[in-house]
Amino acid sequence: MIIQSVFIQFFLVASVFLANAQYPVPIPPGGRMAVHGWLILPWDTNVTDGPIQAWFSHHVPEFGIDSPHNFQIILNGLLTPLSCFNTEPIPKPIPIPYPPHDKLLQYEYTITPPPAFSLNDLLLENLTEFKGVIYNGSFDTTYQRIPLALGTLTIRQLTTAAYLNDSQLIPSYPDLRYLSYPRDMSSSGATKPFQHMYFVHEIHLVPDFNHIIHVSIDTTQCHCDRKYPLLCNNKRILQQIRTPGVEWSFPTLTNDVEHRLLPPMIIKGRIINGPVLCPITVLESIHCMIGPNFDEKC
Repeated sequence: MIIQSVFIQFFLVASVFLANAQYPVPIPPGGRMAVHGWLILPWDTNVTDGPIQAWFSHHVPEFGIDSPHNFQIILNGLLTPLSCFNTEPIPKPIPIPYPPHDKLLQYEYTITPPPAFSLNDLLLENLTEFKGVIYNGSFDTTYQRIPLALGTLTIRQLTTAAYLNDSQLIPSYPDLRYLSYPRDMSSSGATKPFQHMYFVHEIHLVPDFNHIIHVSIDTTQCHCDRKYPLLCNNKRILQQIRTPGVEWSFPTLTNDVEHRLLPPMIIKGRIINGPVLCPITVLESIHCMIGPNFDEKC
Protein backbone atom coordinates (compact mmCIF):
# COMPACT_ATOMS: atom_id res chain seq x y z
CA MET A 1 0.00 0.00 0.00
CA ILE A 2 2.85 2.36 0.83
CA ILE A 3 4.52 1.67 -2.51
CA GLN A 4 1.20 2.20 -4.30
CA SER A 5 0.63 5.49 -2.47
CA VAL A 6 4.13 6.70 -3.33
CA PHE A 7 3.59 5.74 -6.97
CA ILE A 8 0.30 7.67 -7.11
CA GLN A 9 1.92 10.74 -5.57
CA PHE A 10 4.79 10.49 -8.05
CA PHE A 11 2.35 10.14 -10.95
CA LEU A 12 0.39 13.22 -9.87
CA VAL A 13 3.55 15.30 -9.46
CA ALA A 14 4.85 14.11 -12.84
CA SER A 15 1.52 14.95 -14.50
CA VAL A 16 1.58 18.48 -13.11
CA PHE A 17 5.21 18.88 -14.19
CA LEU A 18 4.43 17.78 -17.75
CA ALA A 19 1.41 20.07 -17.94
CA ASN A 20 3.46 23.00 -16.65
CA ALA A 21 6.07 22.29 -19.31
CA GLN A 22 3.56 23.41 -21.96
CA TYR A 23 3.59 26.97 -20.62
CA PRO A 24 6.36 29.54 -20.02
CA VAL A 25 5.12 30.26 -16.48
CA PRO A 26 4.27 28.04 -13.49
CA ILE A 27 0.72 26.67 -13.36
CA PRO A 28 0.34 25.48 -9.75
CA PRO A 29 -2.97 23.72 -9.02
CA GLY A 30 -5.53 26.06 -7.50
CA GLY A 31 -3.90 29.19 -8.94
CA ARG A 32 -5.43 32.03 -10.96
CA MET A 33 -8.59 31.87 -8.89
CA ALA A 34 -11.28 34.25 -10.19
CA VAL A 35 -14.65 34.39 -11.92
CA HIS A 36 -13.98 33.35 -15.52
CA GLY A 37 -16.64 33.93 -18.17
CA TRP A 38 -16.77 32.43 -21.65
CA LEU A 39 -18.02 33.76 -24.97
CA ILE A 40 -20.11 31.14 -26.82
CA LEU A 41 -19.38 30.55 -30.53
CA PRO A 42 -21.85 27.83 -31.61
CA TRP A 43 -21.14 25.24 -34.27
CA ASP A 44 -23.41 24.40 -37.18
CA THR A 45 -26.17 21.99 -36.17
CA ASN A 46 -29.51 20.62 -37.34
CA VAL A 47 -30.70 20.22 -33.75
CA THR A 48 -32.37 23.08 -31.89
CA ASP A 49 -32.64 21.47 -28.47
CA GLY A 50 -30.32 19.55 -26.20
CA PRO A 51 -26.57 20.16 -25.86
CA ILE A 52 -24.84 22.83 -27.95
CA GLN A 53 -21.42 22.17 -29.44
CA ALA A 54 -19.36 25.33 -29.57
CA TRP A 55 -16.06 27.08 -29.24
CA PHE A 56 -15.72 28.99 -25.99
CA SER A 57 -13.42 32.00 -25.77
CA HIS A 58 -12.06 33.13 -22.40
CA HIS A 59 -13.93 36.32 -21.53
CA VAL A 60 -11.96 38.45 -20.88
CA PRO A 61 -8.19 37.76 -21.06
CA GLU A 62 -5.86 40.29 -19.49
CA PHE A 63 -2.17 41.18 -19.47
CA GLY A 64 -0.36 41.39 -16.14
CA ILE A 65 1.95 38.98 -14.37
CA ASP A 66 -0.35 38.92 -11.32
CA SER A 67 -3.62 38.75 -13.25
CA PRO A 68 -5.67 35.55 -12.89
CA HIS A 69 -6.83 36.09 -16.50
CA ASN A 70 -3.45 36.28 -18.28
CA PHE A 71 -4.14 33.55 -20.84
CA GLN A 72 -5.90 33.63 -24.18
CA ILE A 73 -7.94 30.42 -24.24
CA ILE A 74 -10.26 28.82 -26.79
CA LEU A 75 -12.07 25.65 -25.72
CA ASN A 76 -13.93 22.97 -27.62
CA GLY A 77 -16.91 22.34 -25.38
CA LEU A 78 -20.42 21.01 -24.98
CA LEU A 79 -23.08 23.22 -23.37
CA THR A 80 -25.93 21.22 -21.86
CA PRO A 81 -29.12 22.96 -20.67
CA LEU A 82 -30.23 22.55 -17.06
CA SER A 83 -33.74 22.70 -15.67
CA CYS A 84 -34.39 26.02 -13.98
CA PHE A 85 -37.14 24.62 -11.77
CA ASN A 86 -37.94 21.24 -10.26
CA THR A 87 -41.23 21.34 -12.17
CA GLU A 88 -39.38 21.13 -15.51
CA PRO A 89 -38.96 17.42 -16.31
CA ILE A 90 -36.94 18.27 -19.43
CA PRO A 91 -34.68 21.33 -19.68
CA LYS A 92 -35.79 23.92 -22.19
CA PRO A 93 -33.54 24.56 -25.22
CA ILE A 94 -30.96 27.28 -24.72
CA PRO A 95 -32.32 30.32 -26.61
CA ILE A 96 -29.27 31.36 -28.62
CA PRO A 97 -28.69 31.34 -32.40
CA TYR A 98 -28.32 27.93 -34.02
CA PRO A 99 -26.26 28.17 -37.21
CA PRO A 100 -26.63 27.60 -40.09
CA HIS A 101 -30.37 28.26 -39.59
CA ASP A 102 -29.41 31.52 -37.90
CA LYS A 103 -26.95 33.08 -40.29
CA LEU A 104 -25.45 35.57 -37.80
CA LEU A 105 -24.99 35.68 -34.02
CA GLN A 106 -25.68 39.46 -33.88
CA TYR A 107 -25.12 39.55 -30.10
CA GLU A 108 -22.60 38.30 -27.56
CA TYR A 109 -23.69 35.13 -25.80
CA THR A 110 -21.77 34.14 -22.69
CA ILE A 111 -21.71 31.63 -19.86
CA THR A 112 -20.39 32.61 -16.45
CA PRO A 113 -20.05 30.25 -13.48
CA PRO A 114 -21.15 32.30 -10.46
CA PRO A 115 -18.38 31.07 -8.12
CA ALA A 116 -14.69 31.68 -8.73
CA PHE A 117 -12.63 28.75 -9.98
CA SER A 118 -8.98 28.08 -10.73
CA LEU A 119 -7.95 28.78 -14.30
CA ASN A 120 -4.81 26.75 -13.57
CA ASP A 121 -6.94 23.69 -12.84
CA LEU A 122 -8.55 24.16 -16.24
CA LEU A 123 -5.15 24.55 -17.93
CA LEU A 124 -3.91 21.42 -16.15
CA GLU A 125 -7.08 19.65 -17.35
CA ASN A 126 -8.06 18.85 -13.77
CA LEU A 127 -11.24 20.87 -14.23
CA THR A 128 -13.35 19.65 -17.14
CA GLU A 129 -16.88 20.72 -16.23
CA PHE A 130 -18.68 23.57 -14.52
CA LYS A 131 -22.17 25.02 -14.29
CA GLY A 132 -23.12 28.60 -15.01
CA VAL A 133 -25.63 31.17 -16.15
CA ILE A 134 -26.02 31.72 -19.90
CA TYR A 135 -26.53 35.34 -20.92
CA ASN A 136 -27.32 37.43 -23.94
CA GLY A 137 -24.63 40.03 -23.38
CA SER A 138 -21.78 40.54 -20.95
CA PHE A 139 -20.38 43.24 -18.72
CA ASP A 140 -18.82 44.94 -21.76
CA THR A 141 -21.88 45.06 -24.05
CA THR A 142 -23.71 48.33 -24.58
CA TYR A 143 -26.88 46.75 -23.18
CA GLN A 144 -27.40 45.09 -19.80
CA ARG A 145 -26.83 41.37 -20.05
CA ILE A 146 -29.97 39.23 -20.05
CA PRO A 147 -30.00 35.84 -18.27
CA LEU A 148 -31.37 33.19 -20.63
CA ALA A 149 -30.79 29.78 -19.08
CA LEU A 150 -28.66 27.60 -16.86
CA GLY A 151 -26.18 25.17 -18.34
CA THR A 152 -23.28 22.82 -17.81
CA LEU A 153 -20.13 23.43 -19.84
CA THR A 154 -18.15 20.25 -20.48
CA ILE A 155 -14.64 20.89 -21.77
CA ARG A 156 -13.73 18.41 -24.48
CA GLN A 157 -10.46 19.94 -25.64
CA LEU A 158 -8.22 22.82 -24.65
CA THR A 159 -7.67 23.91 -28.25
CA THR A 160 -5.72 27.14 -27.71
CA ALA A 161 -4.03 28.35 -24.54
CA ALA A 162 -1.41 31.10 -24.81
CA TYR A 163 0.18 32.99 -21.92
CA LEU A 164 -0.11 36.77 -22.27
CA ASN A 165 3.39 38.02 -21.56
CA ASP A 166 3.47 41.75 -20.81
CA SER A 167 7.23 42.03 -21.23
CA GLN A 168 8.42 44.95 -23.35
CA LEU A 169 11.00 42.60 -24.89
CA ILE A 170 8.37 40.65 -26.84
CA PRO A 171 8.87 41.37 -30.57
CA SER A 172 5.81 42.72 -32.34
CA TYR A 173 4.12 41.23 -35.38
CA PRO A 174 4.36 43.63 -38.32
CA ASP A 175 1.24 42.13 -39.90
CA LEU A 176 -2.29 41.56 -38.63
CA ARG A 177 -2.79 38.06 -37.16
CA TYR A 178 -5.92 36.02 -36.45
CA LEU A 179 -6.54 32.43 -35.33
CA SER A 180 -9.36 30.51 -37.02
CA TYR A 181 -11.93 27.99 -35.78
CA PRO A 182 -14.38 26.22 -38.13
CA ARG A 183 -18.08 26.69 -37.48
CA ASP A 184 -18.97 23.36 -39.11
CA MET A 185 -16.97 20.61 -37.41
CA SER A 186 -18.96 17.73 -38.91
CA SER A 187 -17.35 15.23 -41.27
CA SER A 188 -19.51 16.57 -44.10
CA GLY A 189 -18.12 20.03 -43.44
CA ALA A 190 -14.76 18.86 -44.74
CA THR A 191 -16.16 18.69 -48.28
CA LYS A 192 -17.99 22.02 -48.42
CA PRO A 193 -16.46 24.68 -50.68
CA PHE A 194 -17.85 27.50 -48.51
CA GLN A 195 -16.43 27.47 -45.00
CA HIS A 196 -17.82 29.60 -42.19
CA MET A 197 -15.22 30.36 -39.54
CA TYR A 198 -14.75 32.25 -36.32
CA PHE A 199 -11.59 34.36 -36.45
CA VAL A 200 -10.03 35.40 -33.13
CA HIS A 201 -7.35 38.07 -33.08
CA GLU A 202 -4.10 36.62 -31.76
CA ILE A 203 -3.29 38.56 -28.59
CA HIS A 204 0.47 38.98 -28.50
CA LEU A 205 1.88 42.30 -27.33
CA VAL A 206 0.77 45.00 -24.86
CA PRO A 207 -1.66 46.70 -25.22
CA ASP A 208 -3.21 44.69 -28.10
CA PHE A 209 -6.92 43.97 -28.61
CA ASN A 210 -9.30 41.03 -28.28
CA HIS A 211 -11.43 40.76 -31.42
CA ILE A 212 -13.72 37.93 -32.55
CA ILE A 213 -15.38 37.91 -35.96
CA HIS A 214 -17.42 35.60 -38.18
CA VAL A 215 -16.10 35.13 -41.72
CA SER A 216 -16.67 32.97 -44.77
CA ILE A 217 -14.10 31.50 -47.12
CA ASP A 218 -14.85 30.37 -50.67
CA THR A 219 -12.21 27.67 -50.91
CA THR A 220 -12.57 27.50 -54.69
CA GLN A 221 -10.90 30.91 -54.74
CA CYS A 222 -7.98 29.80 -52.56
CA HIS A 223 -4.63 29.01 -54.08
CA CYS A 224 -1.10 28.14 -53.09
CA ASP A 225 2.10 30.10 -53.10
CA ARG A 226 4.02 29.52 -56.33
CA LYS A 227 6.92 28.19 -54.31
CA TYR A 228 4.88 25.18 -53.17
CA PRO A 229 2.84 23.97 -56.18
CA LEU A 230 3.24 20.28 -55.36
CA LEU A 231 2.09 20.65 -51.76
CA CYS A 232 -1.32 21.99 -52.62
CA ASN A 233 -4.59 20.51 -53.82
CA ASN A 234 -8.23 21.06 -52.89
CA LYS A 235 -8.16 18.41 -50.18
CA ARG A 236 -5.02 19.84 -48.60
CA ILE A 237 -6.39 23.38 -48.79
CA LEU A 238 -9.55 22.34 -46.94
CA GLN A 239 -7.53 20.38 -44.40
CA GLN A 240 -5.35 23.36 -43.58
CA ILE A 241 -8.22 25.84 -43.44
CA ARG A 242 -10.26 23.57 -41.16
CA THR A 243 -7.49 22.97 -38.63
CA PRO A 244 -8.69 24.60 -35.38
CA GLY A 245 -6.41 27.35 -34.14
CA VAL A 246 -4.51 27.79 -37.40
CA GLU A 247 -2.78 31.18 -37.64
CA TRP A 248 -3.56 33.62 -40.47
CA SER A 249 -1.54 36.63 -41.58
CA PHE A 250 -2.84 39.71 -43.38
CA PRO A 251 0.39 41.28 -44.63
CA THR A 252 -1.27 44.37 -46.12
CA LEU A 253 -2.54 45.45 -42.68
CA THR A 254 -0.59 46.49 -39.60
CA ASN A 255 -1.30 44.62 -36.39
CA ASP A 256 -3.33 47.21 -34.50
CA VAL A 257 -6.96 47.82 -33.59
CA GLU A 258 -7.41 50.52 -36.24
CA HIS A 259 -6.71 47.95 -38.95
CA ARG A 260 -8.81 45.10 -37.53
CA LEU A 261 -11.01 43.10 -39.89
CA LEU A 262 -14.53 44.51 -40.13
CA PRO A 263 -17.58 43.77 -42.30
CA PRO A 264 -18.13 43.98 -45.23
CA MET A 265 -14.40 43.70 -45.87
CA ILE A 266 -13.02 41.13 -48.32
CA ILE A 267 -9.29 40.64 -47.95
CA LYS A 268 -6.69 38.05 -48.82
CA GLY A 269 -5.13 36.18 -45.93
CA ARG A 270 -2.40 33.58 -45.71
CA ILE A 271 -1.97 30.62 -43.40
CA ILE A 272 1.33 31.22 -41.59
CA ASN A 273 2.60 27.64 -41.53
CA GLY A 274 1.46 26.69 -45.01
CA PRO A 275 1.30 27.86 -48.60
CA VAL A 276 -2.48 28.54 -48.66
CA LEU A 277 -3.83 32.00 -49.55
CA CYS A 278 -7.57 32.77 -49.51
CA PRO A 279 -9.94 35.72 -49.86
CA ILE A 280 -11.68 36.23 -46.51
CA THR A 281 -15.16 37.78 -46.37
CA VAL A 282 -15.95 39.35 -42.99
CA LEU A 283 -19.64 38.86 -42.12
CA GLU A 284 -19.91 40.21 -38.57
CA SER A 285 -17.88 41.55 -35.69
CA ILE A 286 -18.92 39.75 -32.51
CA HIS A 287 -16.67 41.07 -29.75
CA CYS A 288 -13.88 43.64 -29.48
CA MET A 289 -12.06 45.01 -26.43
CA ILE A 290 -8.78 46.90 -26.06
CA GLY A 291 -5.93 45.81 -23.77
CA PRO A 292 -3.98 45.63 -21.63
CA ASN A 293 -6.94 45.12 -19.26
CA PHE A 294 -9.47 44.61 -22.07
CA ASP A 295 -12.02 46.75 -20.27
CA GLU A 296 -12.37 49.35 -23.04
CA LYS A 297 -14.48 48.77 -26.14
CA CYS A 298 -12.87 49.07 -29.56
